[in-house]
Amino acid sequence: MFEQKLLQLTIARVDEPVFVGSVRSVSVPGVDGMMELMADHTPLVSNLTSGEIRVQTEDGASHTYPVTMGTLEVAHNHATILI
Repeated sequence: MFEQKLLQLTIARVDEPVFVGSVRSVSVPGVDGMMELMADHTPLVSNLTSGEIRVQTEDGASHTYPVTMGTLEVAHNHATILI
């Protein structure tokens, strides 16, 4: 059976973590449009604009988190989103 690689994701506000876990994918509202991130994504740093962060977790469940602005960093199979 095929085992899907997972991306480690942290979504946090200044005062608290919002989500921490392994995900199949995460979609974020970048300055130039929506970006979808999966395991082994190329390293990047980007500003985020107003919209929704959409997360598909390891078990296939989907979650959304509103964002008005934020920053995304991807490196070493870990994405960190500060909102």
